[in-house]
Amino acid sequence: MNVRLSPKSRDLRQLRMLLWRPSASLVKIPCVHGHDWLNTADRFAPGRELFRSYRGFHLLAQTVSHGQLLLRSPRSAGQPTRIDVLFKPVSTQKIRHSYDRLVIRCASSEEQARIQEQLPDGTPGQDEHLFVLETADSLDWVVAMAVGWHEDDEPGDISRFVWLDEGRKPVVQRPLDGADGGLSHGLASLDEVVAALRAGERPPDIADPRHAYLHVVMVRISWPGQDGTVAPVGAFLTREAANDYLTSRHPFEGAEFYVETVPLSF
Repeated sequence: MNVRLSPKSRDLRQLRMLLWRPSASLVKIPCVHGHDWLNTADRFAPGRELFRSYRGFHLLAQTVSHGQLLLRSPRSAGQPTRIDVLFKPVSTQKIRHSYDRLVIRCASSEEQARIQEQLPDGTPGQDEHLFVLETADSLDWVVAMAVGWHEDDEPGDISRFVWLDEGRKPVVQRPLDGADGGLSHGLASLDEVVAALRAGERPPDIADPRHAYLHVVMVRISWPGQDGTVAPVGAFLTREAANDYLTSRHPFEGAEFYVETVPLSF
């Protein structure tokens, strides 16, 4: 029996032959193992289970931009994939840093009443949902409009939930795009903050000792359609810290990083 392959099918067959030919270099193509995004009313009902995994998860990142909350189960020797769970936009939450396993479901009617007693306004906002994170000893929860998960075998920290244009690299190398709360870094002690302020230069035209300089790392973007866009990507109490951050950025075409200094009142 003769079988005619379409040009597209022939191209796919040739690609497979190239990837699996013993003498050819193997090309690692990231694989998506599963994903889902729940943001419509028909996906939610009191008590309905939305996600279950017996892997451990930890709080990886949270941003002010779009109220994003990201939990991750990382790759390991026994787990070749990573799983990201994203809540967005989050208005209120009661969670812990890590979970031995993760079950997410819609709050039951009884749980909704208990959670609403703890909400600042006493009730979720329009289009918001009460998501329960099951734990053995307490009730953890998140109030948000949507939740989703994504499993893949990609390396690195940047989540696939980060929205990127075709062929465009993120300006800041971190799990989520947007203003970062810095949850992945240790907080400075009060003594460290005071020492940084005292070590920094003071504006010569301001006599008040409660003023210092703030050193802001900026980026100027010259991508098509965004030429001339300028945005801050980090603020530091000392010029040394700003320079260290500046040199740690990976340069790429279309983005220029530099430092601006402005007076800081505290």
